[in-house]
Amino acid sequence: MAVCLCYAAFVELHCGHYEMYARARLGDAGLAEWVVALVLCRTEADWERALREGPAAFTWRALCDAVTVARTFAPAAPPDSLHRVMPDQTADAALLHDGLGLAPAVAAALMGLDEPAVRVQLKAAYRWRGGRSGAGGA
Repeated sequence: MAVCLCYAAFVELHCGHYEMYARARLGDAGLAEWVVALVLCRTEADWERALREGPAAFTWRALCDAVTVARTFAPAAPPDSLHRVMPDQTADAALLHDGLGLAPAVAAALMGLDEPAVRVQLKAAYRWRGGRSGAGGA
């Protein structure tokens, strides 16, 4: 029973932000919800492994992989300039913070990182953009 409660709390805490991220990358709310639902089902099915690896890190990796695959089937997907020019983790941090307006602590919790690691990624994104702030497209 405790596993179910922990998983339910995890979903309650992160699902909305996962959907925001997927929608920003896919340009399709329905597809984003579907991708997030599948990823969360995978997390639930492998909850013991997720707990060992860290539920946020485990789920974030699965979400990023699923969104990348789903982009090939998303005709409305917006240009993904961040992920074309930056390493994935840097682009994700920039999208979450600059594009979706999430605080670094919230982005860190979603990505399964600590806040200083996200701040390093945000500084790297700033350098990649030549000192310009803003997400520069999802």
